[in-house]
Amino acid sequence: MAQSSSSRRRTSPRLCFLNGDALVQPGWLPPLIEVLDADDEVGAVVPLLLNEDGTVQEAGSVVDSEGWTLALGGGDPPQSLEYRFGRDVDFGSAACLLISKETFERVGGFDPAYAIGYYEDVDLCFKLAELGLRTRFEPRSRVVHVRFGSGSPSAARAQVQENRIAFVNRWHKRLDARSRLINIPSHRHRVIAARDAQAYERILVVDDRVPHVDRGSGDPRMAKLLLEAATLWPRGRITLLATSSRGAEDYATPLLEAGVEVVAPPLDWEEWFDSRAFHYSAVIVSRSSNTDRLREVLARTQPQALRIFDAEALTSRRLHLQAAVADDEDRARALRALALDATKAELRAIDEADLVFAVSEEERAFVRGLDPDKPTLLLPSCVDAQEDPPRFENRRDVIFFGGFLAGGGSPNEDALLHLVQEIMPLVWDAEPDVILHVIGADPTDTVLKLHGGGINVVGYVPDPNEWLSRARVHIHPMRFGAGIKLKLIETMAAGLPFVSSRVGAEGLGLGPLGALLVNDEPDEIARRTLLLYRDAELWGRTQLELLGIARERFSHAMFRRTLAEAMIFAGIEPPATARHAMTWARPFTPAV
Repeated sequence: MAQSSSSRRRTSPRLCFLNGDALVQPGWLPPLIEVLDADDEVGAVVPLLLNEDGTVQEAGSVVDSEGWTLALGGGDPPQSLEYRFGRDVDFGSAACLLISKETFERVGGFDPAYAIGYYEDVDLCFKLAELGLRTRFEPRSRVVHVRFGSGSPSAARAQVQENRIAFVNRWHKRLDARSRLINIPSHRHRVIAARDAQAYERILVVDDRVPHVDRGSGDPRMAKLLLEAATLWPRGRITLLATSSRGAEDYATPLLEAGVEVVAPPLDWEEWFDSRAFHYSAVIVSRSSNTDRLREVLARTQPQALRIFDAEALTSRRLHLQAAVADDEDRARALRALALDATKAELRAIDEADLVFAVSEEERAFVRGLDPDKPTLLLPSCVDAQEDPPRFENRRDVIFFGGFLAGGGSPNEDALLHLVQEIMPLVWDAEPDVILHVIGADPTDTVLKLHGGGINVVGYVPDPNEWLSRARVHIHPMRFGAGIKLKLIETMAAGLPFVSSRVGAEGLGLGPLGALLVNDEPDEIARRTLLLYRDAELWGRTQLELLGIARERFSHAMFRRTLAEAMIFAGIEPPATARHAMTWARPFTPAV
């Protein structure tokens, strides 16, 4: 049987070229090996090179039309987000460069025409590119490089000039298409354009913050969208622009390591967009507030980009529902006014977009009601369904699962208070020993005060599955909200039956199971909770059906496939990996 190229690479010896004036830092080698072995299209990997004072010396390099090279990041702090994401580069200095022996020999190694150093590494990376192989910058690997540690600056400059001429003579056809990198301080956009020149697709994603993956509010779905996009378009440039710096350092690392560029305040918005004028092929803006904030600068600097509005959760729908359950007319009137403003903002965002992403059939129908002709595609979230979750007899008590990031008066806080005040007394009358465990990050003071007696307010937990695997029923009587509820998708994936409202169950695709699990009346929610809590056979059947729905509708494979199809529909041509993904499930029919 023929050996795959990835298998050959793992068995082929690796060559690491390392200057005598290069000082490796702890843990420098494993990330280079990991990146080289993970992707057949990666031909060489280079680290983040640092100066002796700890500043950036080279975060990958670019080459211009005259053969001049520019090391990215020179003199900047290495902790900057700009230099902490892995990406393809024109070349990386052979002061430290990892390549497989087989690949090195395949391209003929370093060409002796370049004599002692300078441009032999640039030439090598160009030869790799000619074979369809990429040179990858990996910032998790760090090496201090002492400049001119092996020679004098004057001798180096003379050698650079001589070798540059030889390089241009060899590669002038490829260089002709490049721009010149001159007067960099006043032409920042040229550096960005050169850095991303080889990116097949450039996609800008705008959201409120770097996704707080353990906090809800649509953030886990956004994180998955970014990570899957980076996987589908490995030769592309995926950029997340967060309009708030809140939690950026705490949550950016997984995105950066996946090759997603992360940008967060402090930021001069006008300057940043000017440096990337006409740069992106598509712009995905999540939430209408961000559309309003960036409308003018996006229109001015990215008029060529396909515009996608990611509705995530339509605020106007949530406010209308909240007004319907308000305690007094003044509050209801104020909420209806806010809902009207939100509707206008969302209508503007929808009208200006070329395409809309919705997370549920209900929200897609709502968008159609606002603009019947707007192409609107479904893009919900995804989870990993457990293979063998605990059974009925190994569980007890009930749970409320949902974060409180939105603060007081939020849908989750309201749902919990409704549960405690209207539903749990009926449950406790029948099962007085049942404890209600409240799981969710950022509990408000109102939520914390509920702790005691039969209520255990746990708050944030690093792994909700531990609690979802202990409880027998999840009760989530949401009275208002919007979008698909990831907490209930995670509940299904954990094999935990739940009872919720019509608002809570939107987009879950429960089918006939909804007759058992969905109701808005407190006494019915309590009755169905007790039915599941006491009937092991009914509970077991429900668990199996929910796991099936989670695997069919909300798997990672389905999410990736749906994202790829949506972007194809929007005009983005995915690479071969995405085209292969099209065979994962049913034939594609655009959901418009």
